[in-house]
Amino acid sequence: MATDSWALAVDEQEAAVKSMSNLQIKEEKIKPDTNGVIKASSTPEKTDEEEKEDRAAQSLLNKLIRSNLVDNTNQVEVLQRDPNSPLYSVKSFEELRLKPQLLQGVYAMGFNRPSKIQENALPMMLAEPPQNLIAQSQSGTGKTAAFVLAMLSRVEPAERYPQCLCLSPTYELALQTGKVIEQMGKFHPELKLAYAVRGNKLERGQKISEHIVIGTPGTVLDWCSKLKFIDPKKIKVFVLDEADVMIATQGHQDQSIRIQRMLPRNCQMLLFSATFEDSVWKFAQKVVPDPNIIKLKREEETLDTIKQYYVLCNNKDGNPDNETYLHRIGRTGRFGKRGLAVNMVDSKHSMNILNRIQEHFNKKIERLDTDDLDEIEKIAN
Repeated sequence: MATDSWALAVDEQEAAVKSMSNLQIKEEKIKPDTNGVIKASSTPEKTDEEEKEDRAAQSLLNKLIRSNLVDNTNQVEVLQRDPNSPLYSVKSFEELRLKPQLLQGVYAMGFNRPSKIQENALPMMLAEPPQNLIAQSQSGTGKTAAFVLAMLSRVEPAERYPQCLCLSPTYELALQTGKVIEQMGKFHPELKLAYAVRGNKLERGQKISEHIVIGTPGTVLDWCSKLKFIDPKKIKVFVLDEADVMIATQGHQDQSIRIQRMLPRNCQMLLFSATFEDSVWKFAQKVVPDPNIIKLKREEETLDTIKQYYVLCNNKDGNPDNETYLHRIGRTGRFGKRGLAVNMVDSKHSMNILNRIQEHFNKKIERLDTDDLDEIEKIAN
């Protein structure tokens, strides 16, 4: 199932596929415990009928995903902190010498072999002594599973305090990432997870005993400084996900930097971003000292798998540059799946922007006739 299973796992971790046609996937609601901490909870036992339904749903979902996959040959460029250090990559998870419980969790999620970015990133993230990393990774490349595996590998279950801290730009993404942690760590039941997100109220003076904390910058900053629920000096791994989205949200950039400055010097820093504009680079360099760097090769940032159209309308939506355009519509073609993007053109100015984008990517963007229902139905098939 190679690439199929990766695409499936990414859809699950992003909670993007809640239904496909008439298919529904059941999810357990996340609720706080008696102390107010939202934890990873064990899955209740299912009846034989529910087990059959789940297997049938999984099988159908696999078929639907496979039918929409295309070949993906993304290559990555690796810039090592120490250019004299040998460059390692892996073709199997066994080569990483993971704890048996984690390897079991990886396979249980349907991951048969590392994705392209993981082949290079995982040896760096799991190295001893720990190495810092800045990585360009778009949706669907398996980066969430990669940094989750790194966090789970560093945790010492006997030590009852937060050891790994993950920042997400939104509440929803924090919960989605937490779901991956729960799934991958389900054979390590002693590993505990807490969410530092809005609405999760704790009593002053309380100390968090969970091993991994995932949350949004504002709440995490409060928990580390004002409320002192977390001792930041004990954090071993710091992950900052979706850095480009993070810096676009008011206040998050400053909050993230303040959190990073509380962490110990030997804390492993991992930063991920789909795009690397100058503003993202400057932010990354402030947060991650002496990093290894993994980037998608420029020619691999492609729109070949995405149908692109434009329609005339009265909608106004900013002034996107080429990098932003690639990132936005690239989400429709995650991990090699075929995508569809429709651009709204409201003026000559917008049309000029679209023409420049066409020239830059050397891709024709066809006009879509919104009055022609047959044409609209055709592009969706």
